[in-house]
Amino acid sequence: MKTLSPVNVTRLVLAATLAAIGCGGRETADSRNLPATPAVEIKTQPPAFPAMKPQRAVASEVVVPGNLAFVDVAHERGLRFIWPEQPRPMTALDAFGAGCAVFDGNNDGWQDVLLVGNPHPSLFRNMGGGRFQEVTLESGLKAVQGHWTGCAIGDYDGDGLLDVVLTGYRQLALFKNVGDLRFELSTEAAKLDPLNQGYWGASVGFMDLDGDSWLDLVILNYVVYGPDSPKYCEYAPGVRSGCSPRTYLPERGQIWRNTGEGAFELVSSENGMQQTHGVGLVLAFTDLDEDGRMDFYIGNDGVAADLLHNQGQMRFENIASVAGVATSDNGGAVSAMGADWADFNRDGRLDLAVTNWHGNSFVMFQSLGHKLFLDSAKQTNLARDTKNRMGFGAKWVDFDNDGWPDLFFVNGHVYDNSSEIHGPSVPFRQTMCLFWNDRGRKLQDIVPQLGIDIQRSMVGRGSATGDFDNDGRVDLLAVDFEGAAMLLENRTETNHHWLKLDLRGKAPNGFAYGARVVGKTADQVWLAEVSPASSYLSSSDPRIHWGLGDHTTVSSISIRWPSGTEQTLHNVSADRILRVVEGEP
Repeated sequence: MKTLSPVNVTRLVLAATLAAIGCGGRETADSRNLPATPAVEIKTQPPAFPAMKPQRAVASEVVVPGNLAFVDVAHERGLRFIWPEQPRPMTALDAFGAGCAVFDGNNDGWQDVLLVGNPHPSLFRNMGGGRFQEVTLESGLKAVQGHWTGCAIGDYDGDGLLDVVLTGYRQLALFKNVGDLRFELSTEAAKLDPLNQGYWGASVGFMDLDGDSWLDLVILNYVVYGPDSPKYCEYAPGVRSGCSPRTYLPERGQIWRNTGEGAFELVSSENGMQQTHGVGLVLAFTDLDEDGRMDFYIGNDGVAADLLHNQGQMRFENIASVAGVATSDNGGAVSAMGADWADFNRDGRLDLAVTNWHGNSFVMFQSLGHKLFLDSAKQTNLARDTKNRMGFGAKWVDFDNDGWPDLFFVNGHVYDNSSEIHGPSVPFRQTMCLFWNDRGRKLQDIVPQLGIDIQRSMVGRGSATGDFDNDGRVDLLAVDFEGAAMLLENRTETNHHWLKLDLRGKAPNGFAYGARVVGKTADQVWLAEVSPASSYLSSSDPRIHWGLGDHTTVSSISIRWPSGTEQTLHNVSADRILRVVEGEP
């Protein structure tokens, strides 16, 4: 008799669990190559809010509202930036792409935009109402020259201004915000290495990981890639393109602890990062078990993913295999370029959406409680509708304020000659996906019903979300790595209500990174955390946005601040941006 591995036993038990509760890469890694995981007895945790548990999915077509509308307004609003065509054939480095960020860099209430490019990033000031003016020259961001990839936003020095960190190929830059969208290069002053210790940097994020209120830094690194590394591989006679990551040795990420004195110190790899697989692409923070310590998911390229559970005192345990997020439901590793957390089915638990290599389908890790997840992409139609896509940026956002988080993906291949390698059905440039959420049951891509500007094919890489005109409808920002930046204005006409929470915690974590917020009205529940780093190489508007559907009031809003204190607001009226200051009524 063939003996199942502990990982597969866990997967079978999880599958049975999901059935019981009625829930509707380039090269894949065999589960035998995953780290050994002890078999566990799994008990299901009842939904935190049972009244919101979605009905069992039925076999019927999803009826999508006809009022959903997005229009690309980047050029007319002044967000004019074009990523140039890359060399042909493209190497892995050429195809890696770049990220973007949405943040209020001058505290004027309007979300500004950072676009990562080479040899330096570009910065656009929101002049109000979602109209932009480029301010790169006066910003100080041209102080660096290099091959840049990712970015993160956070107030590392606790002065009330959001700072910027950039990752790149053997490059790292930290910019201190000195006011009025002007930045001072502070990499070496903060004890960081401008050469990133020779690593190829990928996604990066700020978060308080040790509970001292200072924002620490997690930097993911990709592979060992140097002048003597192979640049091209042959996929068919005479057909060459950039090599897969399996060609190179993996690099692992690093955790940097904020000392509270304007500097960072490296946390030993033995505290957690040594357990990871390397080849990291995407980083997404969450508090898995509501213990007040932030954990994080690392999506890797074609090898098992990592889920670092915070044990306290800057020590982490990789629980991805036993949690069910190391691989997809077929046991194959995910080429996880993009990832983001949200309560997809509104059961009071955060779920994780992850993109994948074409032919393998994207993944939806639905939370079962007790730090356990199961891939429900097939049940939600996500697997069916993404099988021929190669996804990068991934963000949850409520398109129509009906209260149910929808999904925004940007797509594009890494082989410029992908149609020669994989056939005409696998193009290099691909359309984005906008999946409307049918009450936590099914997802339906609405791009085919939108305008030709939204249907344009692109080399999708980074993406972010933000309400650029503060009208209560969240807009979308997308990187076309061989084309113009896309700013998708949300023009959905709806009578649904909304609420946006701008949380301000006690210094030095003044922007309340890591805060957890729960809203309730009758049998309705909304759940979110302040954590802007996700998608792919990108950072989004840190404000919490909830669509409220027909509700004009949220009966109670409970905030667990990063400091550990709790605060409850009552009878909060809708259709406004509400700034909440820790400890103030």
